[in-house]
Amino acid sequence: MTTGRGRIATDTVVCAAGPWSRAVGAMAGVDLPVEPLRRQIAVTEPVPDLPPDLPMTIDFASSFYFHTEGPGLLVGMSDPDETPGFATDTHDRWIPRLYEAMERRAPALLDLRRTGGWAGLYEISPDHNALIGEAGSCSRFLYATGFSGHGFLQGPAVGEVVRDLYLGRVPFVDISPLSVDRFAADAARPEVNLV
Repeated sequence: MTTGRGRIATDTVVCAAGPWSRAVGAMAGVDLPVEPLRRQIAVTEPVPDLPPDLPMTIDFASSFYFHTEGPGLLVGMSDPDETPGFATDTHDRWIPRLYEAMERRAPALLDLRRTGGWAGLYEISPDHNALIGEAGSCSRFLYATGFSGHGFLQGPAVGEVVRDLYLGRVPFVDISPLSVDRFAADAARPEVNLV
């Protein structure tokens, strides 16, 4: 494999580069259709009597969600006006939509003051499902990417799957539907619950 720092000799490459996976795949001649997309969250002031075990709550109609974050809440939702790219600066253009969703689903949250927030990158695949497998176009190029916001949740199981692929073992779960080849075969199934 040739990188910006020269050629690297190895018998196996594991691409788990998140939003940068398309560029890493290209170095090996593998097309991984992953795009970076900025996602933002907001954190609220402390909430009195907030249950420490408050579950993550999602309104699938709007993608609005919240859960505990220290003594306050972390709130967020997708921004349909966001365009793919590597921007990680924060802005407030998405806040009016957030407040509209909060007004419909959890109006008491509107009284909470925002105390912070941040932006990060999702790694979006065309159908919003992970890409996991081994490339057929070159020898021993493994990939686990395109989780579209679910990577942290799926990480432990995906780690076991990639380990098994590396060792030449059959993974404990059938990953064939997650192959990048599904896009060439038009076999992609879009994720139902986008957040």
